[in-house]
Amino acid sequence: MIIAELNGKIPSKLDDKEDILTSNVFSFFKYSDRQLLKKYLFQLGIEVTLTESKNAEFIFWPSYDDGTEPDLIIICGDNYILFEAKLYSDFSPKTSTIDSQIAREIEMGKQSAENANKKFIYVAITAEYYKDKTKYSKYENKDFLFIWTNWQAVASFIEKKLIEKNLRWSTEFASDLHSLLVKKRLRSYIGIANLRQEYNFNYPLTVFYNIKSSKFKGEFSGFFENLRGFRQIKPYQRIFRKSFFKNLKSLNDYPIKKIFYNGN
Repeated sequence: MIIAELNGKIPSKLDDKEDILTSNVFSFFKYSDRQLLKKYLFQLGIEVTLTESKNAEFIFWPSYDDGTEPDLIIICGDNYILFEAKLYSDFSPKTSTIDSQIAREIEMGKQSAENANKKFIYVAITAEYYKDKTKYSKYENKDFLFIWTNWQAVASFIEKKLIEKNLRWSTEFASDLHSLLVKKRLRSYIGIANLRQEYNFNYPLTVFYNIKSSKFKGEFSGFFENLRGFRQIKPYQRIFRKSFFKNLKSLNDYPIKKIFYNGN
């Protein structure tokens, strides 16, 4: 499905479906080196051993007795981890007849975790750039662990592993998944300084413009020659002169007695 999406071979009405994105992302963690699952869970604040991550069970779209269907359950070691994924839609709110989606999933997930003698963890994964405390704070500091994360964190995680070049046989899978997340605009902005540091970009001191091959000859012809006719603006070195501070003595009502001035 990743290759089909990258090449625009799926219907546009399915392009923004979170179920497909959930399948693509977590299939990567299921079928790749389970060391990656271990490290991703650690990034979320969930510590498991490599053996536990290798034996982890993935249950996509399970159905609880009340009809609630979370996107994914990962049973890993002593942890029962429920993932509810959103892309452009929001969690279903509480109505006069039914509780909110998160509340229902927490209730049913906790029961299933207790039945399996596991620790319940709820993970909300969205496309939001930051955590909305007003939306999620009421679920925190309870008798279970509530975690919010986003798809951008997944993209950053995979990008970092690609840079480190320690993905072993999962490199192509990771590269395609990362390209898909970038295509969906789910890659976080990390800043020019970080880009230069991580990718070792070398920026040229001059811009090469070939007037012979350009389609915009009229717009840029003689561009640099015309600029040479303007006076160059030099950085201003000083803001105040000493004479300005001397004149302050004439102000009898001036409240400040001492002014620090560095003449260098």
